[in-house]
Amino acid sequence: MDTKETEGQNEAPPVDPGCLPAWKMGEMPAPAPYQWRNILALIGPGLVLAGSSLGTGEWVIGAAAAALTRGALLWVAPMAILCQLMLNTEAMRYTLLTGEPVFTGFLRTKPGPRFWLVFYFLLDCMGWWPTLAGLTAQIIVFAFTRQLPDPNQVRWLTCGLLILAASLLCFGGRIYNTLEWVLGGKVFFVLGYMLIVTIFFVPFSTWMEITSGMFNPFRVPKEVDWGLVAAVAGLAGIGGMGNILASNYVREKGWGMGAQVGAIASAVGGQKVTLSHLGTMARPGPDTTNHFRQWWGYIARDQYGVWVWGSLVGMLLPCLLGAEYLKGDYFHGVAQSKAAAAMASDFGAARGDIFTTLTLLCGFVIMFPGQFSSMDGIARRWCDALWSGSERVRRMDAANVKYIYYTLIGTYVSWGIALNALGISPPRMMMISANLANLSITCCILHTLYVNTHLLPVEFRPPMIKRVGMLLAATFYTTLFSLMTYQIWPKVVSGELFRQ
Repeated sequence: MDTKETEGQNEAPPVDPGCLPAWKMGEMPAPAPYQWRNILALIGPGLVLAGSSLGTGEWVIGAAAAALTRGALLWVAPMAILCQLMLNTEAMRYTLLTGEPVFTGFLRTKPGPRFWLVFYFLLDCMGWWPTLAGLTAQIIVFAFTRQLPDPNQVRWLTCGLLILAASLLCFGGRIYNTLEWVLGGKVFFVLGYMLIVTIFFVPFSTWMEITSGMFNPFRVPKEVDWGLVAAVAGLAGIGGMGNILASNYVREKGWGMGAQVGAIASAVGGQKVTLSHLGTMARPGPDTTNHFRQWWGYIARDQYGVWVWGSLVGMLLPCLLGAEYLKGDYFHGVAQSKAAAAMASDFGAARGDIFTTLTLLCGFVIMFPGQFSSMDGIARRWCDALWSGSERVRRMDAANVKYIYYTLIGTYVSWGIALNALGISPPRMMMISANLANLSITCCILHTLYVNTHLLPVEFRPPMIKRVGMLLAATFYTTLFSLMTYQIWPKVVSGELFRQ
């Protein structure tokens, strides 16, 4: 062990580390020059985040909202993406400077890690529905039968898809590498296909109607279904606790101080990858300030240049296609079994069977990688939380983090199979989880703001305008959740919300 590393372990950080052991101290590495010839290597979390969320909710909820309201109140989607942009970048700020995911920062605050682990677990597990696997199953069954899918077939296939998604996460050295390839391919295929069909088969009048609805807050339908409106906001971008994964991916990419802590290894091919239990804080000084500004440029390009535009376009295109071609109501009765295939069925009926097949393929490429990344996201954030927040787990060897990760993957699969057995339809699952996501993201926004204004050196804390923006973002989500709760509470009490 060299002298600098020893000094870093013994050096006191410039701020109180809170309820977990103190960070080590180290020098922030300088980023590689941002040049066109190495741009693919420098595109990072934004691509993975865009790929994980692209179209998953918009394909069902967004398209339905556009068809029912003709774009009215769709402005909540870009507003939600703007709010999430502030959360993403602030979560990434914490990791650039400490190497820790921001969830670990949550655990450092009072009353301590035990409380926050239980609090966020209860908040998070309410959204662990196997929604995307169920919607993928609907697409597969409809593709082979071209008939209304049998709910029993969908349920059995959902179980198989959950197991398949878990198996795919076993390869890639670093699991992040697998995600980058799978989700990057999804982004290019889905955006390419959807751009072609919407440009050539959606009239300009529909483009104007839906696009204006996304940016005009004064277009309001006569009767507002706040559950649907709040679900659109909950599904736009990423939503829920998924946004704080932006910080995990900064670490996995090795940006900033993330380069000094390691990554989560895959079960096959990742034996040499290790992960420190706690982070290493950047030692304040002129070099750190300069390097932080350069890394912040990476964050800005990644989030503003990749994630925001991917999220906005990913919301707009399915809404355009749904507004023009989607017929009927697939949130009630037996039609729920066809929700994920409805867009392909109706578009193909109008434009030819070839478009039924191609749109089903597009739906599959949206839904299955979405389930793949959703499973990883849940396991990843809880693996990191336990890896740092549990004294017992902190005694484990740094190379054994993958055992925690895959235990959580197995737990999620088992939980998903159990929830699937309840017989709740996938679109109903999506409505429930999307609305609950608005509550959990509110907590994440406020907690991230607190962490970055108390656990980071003063010179690296967010500016006042960002703090105000974070408070307004929390207010936005809280308002939507409150309006939805007020409107649907009688259905919750009567049990109608959970019935087919």
